Amino acid sequence: MATTSAVRVWTGVRPLREAFGDLIWSRPRLWRRELVLEAGSERLASLVWPKVFGYEAVAESADGRWILTRHRAVSLLGGCLVRDAATGAEVATFRRSWRSTGTVRFASGAEYTWAREGFWRAKHFWMGPDQRPLVTFQSQLGWQRVYEMTVDPAARALSDLPVLVLLGAYAMSLASSGKHGH
Repeated sequence: MATTSAVRVWTGVRPLREAFGDLIWSRPRLWRRELVLEAGSERLASLVWPKVFGYEAVAESADGRWILTRHRAVSLLGGCLVRDAATGAEVATFRRSWRSTGTVRFASGAEYTWAREGFWRAKHFWMGPDQRPLVTFQSQLGWQRVYEMTVDPAARALSDLPVLVLLGAYAMSLASSGKHGH
């Protein structure tokens, strides 16, 4: 789907809470710093790193547009700050822990835990206070960076769902590129 260059508004796709089926994050071109989320042939969201050596990514879906960037002040482990692309307002802060886990805290006060399960083909997921996985990511084996994503039906009602989806893909991408501290 297209975006208009002047306004940068995502057009022609459904909100993420309405996306069903096989949800796959993949890199459309080998050397481009971009990940796209697709359900079949429908493009639902994207993450684009505009600078070759930068950590800042532009995250976009029908739900909105955000800037995800490394948050250096958190700790040696790194973290991420999520800002609204239009206003620059802080939406959420992700703090990592030592075991590739962490917590995201939204400006609204909502918190979700980034957890990991398994070793060889580990699953990473966001879970709420009830410890139920809400959005799950799992790397597929192969030459390209591909992540299967599932969304629990309970997560579809969350206003934070779009940011959880995009931030999860961002975290997966940094972890698989060996940049764990970002």
